[in-house]
Amino acid sequence: MRLGGLVLANKAAGKHRADVEINVLESFELRSRRSVREAEKARQSRRTRRLAKKQAKLDREYFAKQQQTSTPTSNGFTVPSVVRKVRFYQRRPVRNVITMSVASGLFATFALPAYAYDPDVAAMSRFTTTDAQALASGEGTQNLTVAAVNVVKYSRGNYKSADAAEIARQETLNSYRTYNGPTASDYLANPPYSRLDGATILKVAQKYVGTPYVFGGETPRGFDCSGYVAFVFAQFGVALPHSVHGQARLGIPIKAEDALPGDLVIMSDHSHDGIYAGNGQFYHAPRPGDSVKLAPIYTSNVYYIRLATN
Repeated sequence: MRLGGLVLANKAAGKHRADVEINVLESFELRSRRSVREAEKARQSRRTRRLAKKQAKLDREYFAKQQQTSTPTSNGFTVPSVVRKVRFYQRRPVRNVITMSVASGLFATFALPAYAYDPDVAAMSRFTTTDAQALASGEGTQNLTVAAVNVVKYSRGNYKSADAAEIARQETLNSYRTYNGPTASDYLANPPYSRLDGATILKVAQKYVGTPYVFGGETPRGFDCSGYVAFVFAQFGVALPHSVHGQARLGIPIKAEDALPGDLVIMSDHSHDGIYAGNGQFYHAPRPGDSVKLAPIYTSNVYYIRLATN
């Protein structure tokens, strides 16, 4: 008989038979224990491998994070950067949302129309109602209707404030440009005075006292020195150039003690001139910011020219 790889005698004695059975059971028991140990060893090996893989993954993640947050130094070493933990409410998107929410709430609060009426004040004012809409639509309420809105666009640039003198100068120039009265040419074509005498010349010259000085001016809205002299003498039919040097060449030089009202006063350097009024004074248009006036001759470096026949 064959059992478990052992051959039993057909006619074995009881003792030998018992020994064989015991050997078979011991062999089975030994093989079972070995199988159990091998299975347990296999399970432990699988668990060890899983733990090793998990640990390796954690190590990779850790070193990757360290590499991102590290700062290289000059000697080749890396220094881990300190990563500051930002709280939730300190994050930029959260702060932006909170700021916009608060601003919107404040804007909405200030935009709400607020009407507060004291009953006593309302009674004294004869208000029959405190409803704002009813008051606005009442017959006794004044209404303002905006028909048009002018939009002025300003460009960015460099600006400086203007003083009073500059403003006055601009106003004078604007007034000078809008003059549409008679000019020196008009008077030369049809002079209102036919007789040249000192008294009449001074009378005409005095009419323009107070006219503001304008460089190059030759109308009653603005004169310079030679323009003023030319305009006065144009009313007597005498054509004078708009130039101090040109006016000096058209007259006859005379001595200071022989000068009479109506003669021309010429500065020696031809920088200025005027109309002599007698007693050391003359009518002239002095300088920018000033006006035509009767004033003393302020320098001795002058000479006199006679245009009029006295």
